[in-house]
Amino acid sequence: MRRRLLKAIFFLLIVALVIFLLVRGDGYLLVAYGTKTIEMTLWVAAIVIALILGGIWLLRQLMLGGVEMARRFREIFLFGSVERAQKRAANGMVDYLTGDWFEARKKLMRTLDKVEYPLANYIAAARSSFEMGDEREAEKILEKALAVSQSELPVALTRARLHVQAGRYEDAINILKPIDIKMPRQPAVLDLMHHIYIAQKNWRALEELFPVMRKAKVLSNVEFDALEVMLACEKIHVQSAQTKALLIAERLPTLQKLWKSFSRSLQKNSQVILAYARALSENYQDQEAEVMLRKALSNEWYDPLVALYGRLQVKEIHAQIRTVESWLKNKPQDATLLLTMGRLMERNQQWEIAREYFQRSLNQKQQLETVAELARLMTKLGDHKKSAEYYQQSLLLVGHQP
Repeated sequence: MRRRLLKAIFFLLIVALVIFLLVRGDGYLLVAYGTKTIEMTLWVAAIVIALILGGIWLLRQLMLGGVEMARRFREIFLFGSVERAQKRAANGMVDYLTGDWFEARKKLMRTLDKVEYPLANYIAAARSSFEMGDEREAEKILEKALAVSQSELPVALTRARLHVQAGRYEDAINILKPIDIKMPRQPAVLDLMHHIYIAQKNWRALEELFPVMRKAKVLSNVEFDALEVMLACEKIHVQSAQTKALLIAERLPTLQKLWKSFSRSLQKNSQVILAYARALSENYQDQEAEVMLRKALSNEWYDPLVALYGRLQVKEIHAQIRTVESWLKNKPQDATLLLTMGRLMERNQQWEIAREYFQRSLNQKQQLETVAELARLMTKLGDHKKSAEYYQQSLLLVGHQP
């Protein structure tokens, strides 16, 4: 605006000067070129110069208008009207959703200026470029998207997701954290961060994020409960590994302190109980684990707890056997319970009875660990031929394991 005003003032000054000079006298203008001369009055010269400048301006306007007209004609010829361009953009989105990255990017990029809200198309085009392996082009498209976007959140989320897809979790977190500070409690940001922390196995960061996620209602109640259980199990696993460095006498109080820090609902969860019982067993607290498993199974039957019960190294093995016998009265065909009884009988050196229970368990359900137990037992009994048969059977089961 200021430049235009200065140009107008300068032009008016020139005009005023010319008029002033013309008013002072007629004067004349002599133009000599070689042997030819042109002579005219100043008034005529002024009119000629004005006509020349006007002609130049008119020619320039015609040329610019022609270029613009050619550009518009080219757009109409190649891409059609606005309606056709929007239809082409919609087809580009369909190509994007069906994984035709090349066609998606081509159609979306060529119709961006015809779409009223082009941000989604920019993002889809960027992701298409990324899927084609052109990360540099994807970044350029996202820069353009940022220029037209009212908010940096969609572009930042897209950038972070592309980094996650490439396995660059730290880069994704570095993008999301500033956004979380500027715009706290954004569900999409928190959800992506929590998935990154799970992929990184960064349980401490996820534990800190958990209450913020709950306030923002990022997940459903069922999903929050599952995430809380997973965090508790991982916390137990980490604590178990750290507790192994302590003296035997210090291990149980350390694990019990962690257990008491959990809510009642977590302490009743079978998966959390399983993780805690394993931690006790790993730290030579099998007696404590046996009591916990026995109480837990009296409230809720959970096969992994039953399987772990048979692996505990408890001094009073006869009490364990009596407990399992009482369970077998109600569940005589339970494959996991029969396997557990077989393990207890083997520990009690009742080889043939152990073999019988293993075989009954195998008859109920073809499980790899049952076949492996039979193979080991046959080796212990000196029946190497039968042991080899069971090992062969276990190899066949490996290929059918989910």
